[in-house]
Amino acid sequence: MIRYLAIATGFAIALYLALAAFLYLRQDRLVFPADSVPVQDPASLMADTSLVTLHTSDGLALSAYYRAPGHERPVIVYLHGNAGSITTRAHRFALMTQGDTGLLAVEYRGYAGNPGKPSEAGLIRDAASAMRFLAAQGIAPDRIILYGESLGTHVAMRTALDFRAAGLVLDAPYTSIADVAASRYPYMPVRMLLRNPFDTLSRIPGLKMPLLVMRTLQDKTVPPSESLAVFNAAPEPKQIWTTQQGSHSTLIENGGLAVLDRFIEHVSPAP
Repeated sequence: MIRYLAIATGFAIALYLALAAFLYLRQDRLVFPADSVPVQDPASLMADTSLVTLHTSDGLALSAYYRAPGHERPVIVYLHGNAGSITTRAHRFALMTQGDTGLLAVEYRGYAGNPGKPSEAGLIRDAASAMRFLAAQGIAPDRIILYGESLGTHVAMRTALDFRAAGLVLDAPYTSIADVAASRYPYMPVRMLLRNPFDTLSRIPGLKMPLLVMRTLQDKTVPPSESLAVFNAAPEPKQIWTTQQGSHSTLIENGGLAVLDRFIEHVSPAP
């Protein structure tokens, strides 16, 4: 009996270690399930939008969608979630840019035909290239709205710490990837395994611009309590919008668009 118990225990330990090794080695595929389909030219998807190239500080050339704003109107810098691409979000961009609002939708390194390998530091460099692009277009910081969706909320927040902008929008933010992973794999030491922690909670107290947090209580990907924790940790001025509608990736399509428009008009009003 003792021998069988020892064998069973050893097997369980081996299985646990094998699972831990699998998660460690495959974590980039889990965190960055990059879309391999190349970015589509937006001409057939959105009005007045072109495919442009962003140049990162580490030498990458990245595809992006750019819609120039109307006179003195704001530009949304869109940093998307970990799945899909800017092409798969074209319908959302069309909603967000009704009127004269501009858009710069960044496609990450390693996604949709772009070179490079995604990482926390890499995505932050990608967002920085977008800010330099807008500066070259003559877009003043007080006309820039940083918008982060899901994984991109940390990237947007980090960009807001490094660059001036009119405001920051966090669509379904999380406290950290480690916290999200721990809620999914409570039996694994995920905090020890993660290479890219995306720790928003510890950094957002340094924010120095208006903030809008958007969340749904129906979110099955990021616990809504994490979005609230991010909001609570942020300094004023800030506002939060909570809904019972939609899902993790459909806040704009379920009442969030009007909330976003009011926030933009408040932080970057029309002349």
